Amino acid sequence: MELYYKDLISKEASLEKLVDDLMLVVQGADEFAQTAAASLGEFEKQGITSRLEQLKAKCLRLREYAMTGALAADKTVRRYPYSTAGFAFAVGLLASWYLCRKRK
Repeated sequence: MELYYKDLISKEASLEKLVDDLMLVVQGADEFAQTAAASLGEFEKQGITSRLEQLKAKCLRLREYAMTGALAADKTVRRYPYSTAGFAFAVGLLASWYLCRKRK
């Protein structure tokens, strides 16, 4: 028996939106660096440019990892829905037991 859940994760809270927001931050930092470049020396310009390129590459890699992980998790949950629910329940019980024990 296979279950299908449409729109299980809201569009606003998705990891892809987070990565898109990070890319917007990188783009804003890039624009800021271009406007501030007039007062910086050539060495500082190159340093900022290389760091921005590294940040862009890391954001793209994060997007790829997030999509790969989400697809793998979706495939696992669809293939083993009851085992996944049981595992999540067991982890929740262990976490609550640990937190209650820590409080006392």
